[in-house]
Amino acid sequence: MKVFLSWSPKPPDPPFWKWMPVDGIVVSIALLKQRKLLKHIILSGIHDFLDFSGHILLDSGSYEDSITNNKLRPNSPTELLTLADWLGADLVAHLDTPFVGKNAMLLEEEKWNLLKQNILNAIISYKWAKRKKSKMKVIYVIQGWNHESIEYCCKELSKLNADYYALGSLVGLHPNEIISRARLVREIIGDGPKLHLFAVSNLEVIKKVKSFVDSVDSSTASIAGAMKEIIRPSGRRVHINKAFKQKCSCPVCNKHKGAIFVLGKVGTQNYFNQLRKVHNAFQLLRNIRAIIDGENSKH
Repeated sequence: MKVFLSWSPKPPDPPFWKWMPVDGIVVSIALLKQRKLLKHIILSGIHDFLDFSGHILLDSGSYEDSITNNKLRPNSPTELLTLADWLGADLVAHLDTPFVGKNAMLLEEEKWNLLKQNILNAIISYKWAKRKKSKMKVIYVIQGWNHESIEYCCKELSKLNADYYALGSLVGLHPNEIISRARLVREIIGDGPKLHLFAVSNLEVIKKVKSFVDSVDSSTASIAGAMKEIIRPSGRRVHINKAFKQKCSCPVCNKHKGAIFVLGKVGTQNYFNQLRKVHNAFQLLRNIRAIIDGENSKH
């Protein structure tokens, strides 16, 4: 199983890959657009822009739009794919519609209409990929708000016989529900295609899905760091005001002892947030990889 870290340009997350080995990163096109970076990145390519040679998965920004009511994602499936191709991404999630935020509150009929649009966008994306023959791989995102809708969407997208699928709208769900939905999708698409889970880093979930899920991504390290929280070697998140110093082998604690506990003065707080994000990413990846490798968690 591969573990992707979310990287945000607003404010810029630290370059995790310069501190530790990273399987890949997830970047939102919508956030790049919001920061007016698209034109600049197209000139150099996103790998050179970030100085990262690993896999880069571009997301449309549909999730951000759903929870903030912004309208930053590309206007069409082909616009998204064309931009992603120009940027030089390795992977791109098709223009999907997650059922979170405002979309989770819609009437049932409205949800089904959005789901059918999600399926249509996937078909358009599949035809574009076949015609373009780009090196970039499209990931077809299965969406839904319950088992019935997920099963319907999954069966429709499985007709594409694609190489890579993903499951979205998992934020805030109970671990058992995430596991159940992931199993349902794997049963429908079969053993052949790869399966990615968006926004999943719960260790209990990882233990249960590692045998049939190929990749996951997480923004937990960055979110916790910005909230002045640190991830303990045990995997537990705790605010720096309630934390006590503990032995840590992460590169930040080795180089800047005690820095992850510093709030910082006005103008320097982002610097310490950055260090916390790196520390958190190290501990998150260490815990997940220990589970993937079948090892017990160690300090």
